[in-house]
Amino acid sequence: MQAGARFGRSRPRHHRNRVTGLRFHQPSIDPDCDRLKTSLNHPAAKCLISTKSWRKLRLTGFLRRAHQLIFTPGWATPAGSTGRFEVEKEEIVAARLRLKILALFVAAIFAATPVLAGPSLLFDPATGEVLSQDRAGEPWYPASLTKLMTAYVIFGKLKRGEMHSDQSLTVSELASSQPASKVGMKPGTTISVDLALQMLLVHSANDMAYVLAEGASGTYQNFVKLMNAEALRLGMTGTHYVNPNGLFDARQVTSARDLGMLAAALLRDFPENAHYFSQAYVSLGKRHLHNHNALLRQMKTADGMKTGFVCNSGFNLVASATDNGRKLIAIVLGASSGRERGDLAEMMLTAGFAKPPQPLQMRISAIADAELGSLVPADLTQTVCRGKPTTVAKASDLSGWGVSLGSYDKPATADMALRGRLLGVRDMIQDSTSGVVRIPGTNGFNAMVWNLDQAASLSVCVELKKQNSVCDVMTPENFGSIANLARATEERIVPVASQGDTGMPRKTTKRKRHRKR
Repeated sequence: MQAGARFGRSRPRHHRNRVTGLRFHQPSIDPDCDRLKTSLNHPAAKCLISTKSWRKLRLTGFLRRAHQLIFTPGWATPAGSTGRFEVEKEEIVAARLRLKILALFVAAIFAATPVLAGPSLLFDPATGEVLSQDRAGEPWYPASLTKLMTAYVIFGKLKRGEMHSDQSLTVSELASSQPASKVGMKPGTTISVDLALQMLLVHSANDMAYVLAEGASGTYQNFVKLMNAEALRLGMTGTHYVNPNGLFDARQVTSARDLGMLAAALLRDFPENAHYFSQAYVSLGKRHLHNHNALLRQMKTADGMKTGFVCNSGFNLVASATDNGRKLIAIVLGASSGRERGDLAEMMLTAGFAKPPQPLQMRISAIADAELGSLVPADLTQTVCRGKPTTVAKASDLSGWGVSLGSYDKPATADMALRGRLLGVRDMIQDSTSGVVRIPGTNGFNAMVWNLDQAASLSVCVELKKQNSVCDVMTPENFGSIANLARATEERIVPVASQGDTGMPRKTTKRKRHRKR
């Protein structure tokens, strides 16, 4: 490659660095990438639509100059150098500079390239045609994408006349106690079905999910049964719901394929409610609660649908866009930030619209879901929410019948074992409590389920032992002894904060040193 040559001209596909001896691959230019770059009007890295496609990156600006500096022979050797010491010294400096620039070059590529940890799917909801997919049948924690099914059930009741959009719903204690994001209405206050739906789908309000569920079915447990029934009817074979808002529960799983089928069903069965997914904000008094889906503000053709986030699941997005009358849906799971999920969805959608029509090769229904319980969903807590430790439940809260699924050295290991085994027995442990527990006087962490009855505890262990898994039935007496020991241990602990203290670290003031004059 000659000095000053532009990246993209005809040249050898490999070049040996004369300092390091390494052979570098010269990537060829993809014409599709050029078209995408022009249509996006973004940096060249925007040509990527998956982690497998980063080889299509075109080098521009600083990166092209860095490439020339690295691969152009003799660029740092001063003309006219005659002394051997001078030449060797200059070559050493040149080698060091090349390696530094190479490091910057590689770092810049990976900084510009979104890395998707989870599954993805791009498809046409009208035909079911799959344009691209990566691990779309893999189980994943749905987070707030659960609210798409909550809305689907409510839309069905509205269409059948079982509920009305102006119907008043009462906020219960349970609904009010849900964590953010939420509207924050006090127990006993009322809200219309229509406004609750707006809060649910625009602001992703966790409390409104319970308000709608309890208003529609009396209890959220009854509503969840309807959610699972609809999932089964729609062919969402890899999905199981436990709550209506998507707060983390190891038993609540879905897949990109199933989310795609749900999104297509929402558009097909309830086109009159499409406005809920594209609404920019919702007003409540003087408050304007903006839509969490930043893609609506980022991409002109975007027109829905829903975001989702919990530490275990990462940043997720079901996004729809319409271009020249054609609608596509992109599903991104496990992104590392809200911005990344939007960028990835935009790349996928833009690539899909730019792709010329081809004979249908695969429908979304042909993607196979992994069998529930056969694969433990990835947990992105340590990646997305760095520094957040695995939650350890209080041993003093243990009660009822239950099971112990083994003792482990680390809480994260116990948590993984718990999540994996609960998937296979999820129907047997409804309304139970599960978690990682540290028993006083021991160094290990136990994966446990409690608040079961005797029959359920025995059934769970019988089923798990068929799978050669560790499982011990815990009686109320066992749990009572552990809880009493835990309470006694807690009472012996002297609180760090004194009476009247806020518990916050005390501020220390440094004495100013006065200079002697």
